[in-house]
Amino acid sequence: MSEFLAPLDYRRAKDTLRALDAYTAYTPEGAAFVTALLIERYPAVFTRMEQKTFVNGALVLEMPGANIADPLVFVSHMDGLHCEEPPVLIDRPMTVPLQRAHVVALLEALDALLQSGYQPSGQLFLALSMDGLSGGAGAKAIAEYLDKRKISPCFVLDHGGYVTQSAFRRYLPEGAPLALIGISEKGQLEGRVKAPTVSVSDERGAARPLNILLRIGSRLIARPRYASLCKASAQMLTELSRHAPFFRRLLLANPRLTFPLLRLMWQKRAVLSQFFISECTVTGVSTQGEPSRSPTAAELTFSLHTVPGKPLSWWKARLIRKGCRDGAKLDITVQNEHSHRSAANGAAWDALETAIEILFERAVIAPCLSPYVTDGRFYSGLKGRVYRFSPFLVNGREALRGECTVDDDALQTAVQFFRQMLSV
Repeated sequence: MSEFLAPLDYRRAKDTLRALDAYTAYTPEGAAFVTALLIERYPAVFTRMEQKTFVNGALVLEMPGANIADPLVFVSHMDGLHCEEPPVLIDRPMTVPLQRAHVVALLEALDALLQSGYQPSGQLFLALSMDGLSGGAGAKAIAEYLDKRKISPCFVLDHGGYVTQSAFRRYLPEGAPLALIGISEKGQLEGRVKAPTVSVSDERGAARPLNILLRIGSRLIARPRYASLCKASAQMLTELSRHAPFFRRLLLANPRLTFPLLRLMWQKRAVLSQFFISECTVTGVSTQGEPSRSPTAAELTFSLHTVPGKPLSWWKARLIRKGCRDGAKLDITVQNEHSHRSAANGAAWDALETAIEILFERAVIAPCLSPYVTDGRFYSGLKGRVYRFSPFLVNGREALRGECTVDDDALQTAVQFFRQMLSV
C-alpha cells in the first residue's frame, strides 16, 4: 500500500456495508431502501452527478468531463448473498460480499475527490443494478441505454477479480500476491422443473409428483461438474508460466496439452471449481398438497454456471434430456450466455496493471475467467474493454464464496486504487 493516505470516512463505509447486508435479492422495497441509503450516506456524489433510474430500480449516475479522454464506466450489482459471518457491530474486521465492498470503496473515493474539486477527463458513469443475481434486467437496460447514446468507454470496470496469496502458490515467486483480472465470465442458466400434477382423488393411481421429481433431481446431479479449459483460463495459465519455476513452467506453458494432467492434480483444489468447472446445482424443492399425504404437485429449481466453450443451447438440450421425462416440464427463468473476452492489453489494461503494482508490491497480474455473476457481461457491446477486478486481498475460502474481509487497511488500499482509476 502507498504511504499516502487517501481521505476516507472509515465509520461511514463500515456502517454502509452493515446496512446493505439486509438486501439479498431484488424487491421494489429493497431497491428503494438501497437507493435511499446511498443518497443519505454519499450526498456529494448524488448532488454533483445526474441520476437516472431504470428497470428494477437500477441507477445510473452521470457526470460530464473535460472531453479530452474516453468515458469511464464503473458498474456493479448491489444484491448479494449473506456471508458465513454476519457483519459485526463492533470495530473489528468484517466479512462482506465482494461487490458491496467494491461499490462502497468506489463511492468513498469519488466522494472525497468531488469535495476537492474533481472533474473527470471524460464522461463518468456509475451504473448500479439491484437484480444482478436474478437475471440482470437492470444492467441490461443500462447497457442498452449507453449503447443508444453511442458511449465508447475507455473501460468498463466491475467486481469479479481479486488479489490472493492462496492460489497457485507453487507457480509464483515466494511471497508474491496474485492479482486476477476477469476478462470474461461464465454462462448462467437458471430454471425449474415441474412434475405433472395429480388430483387428490387420483393420487394412488397416478405417478406421484414428488417421486418423479426426485428421480429427475438424481439425474441432474448424477454428473453435476464438467471440467473444461476456456481461452480466458488458458491465458491465465500461460501468464502464470512466465513466473513459475522451470519444471512447473512446463506444466503451464502449453495448457491445451497439459490440462488433462492439471485437472487431475487440482481436482480437490478450489481453483478448479472457480476457473475450469461448469456445474449444475439443485437449489430448492417445493411441494403442494395436504399434510400427511403425498404431494399433488412438486417442482425443483436449479442453477447452472457454464465455462465458455459450449453455447447455452447445448446445455439446455442436455437439461431437457435429463429433466423432461415422465411428463415433467422445464422452464428457464434466467439465460445469459458467457461474456465476450476482453483484450489483456492496451491503455485500459495498462492503467489497471499500474494501479495494482503501486498498491500490491511484487504482484503477479494475470487475466482470468471471472468465477462470479457480474453485470459486466451486458456491457461488452460498448467497446469490448470490460474488466472485473476488486482491490481486496482474499483467502481461498473467501475467493470461492465471493467475499472479502474489510478493515481499515483494506478500505484504504481500495480507495487509493479507485482514486487512480477515476483519474485515468
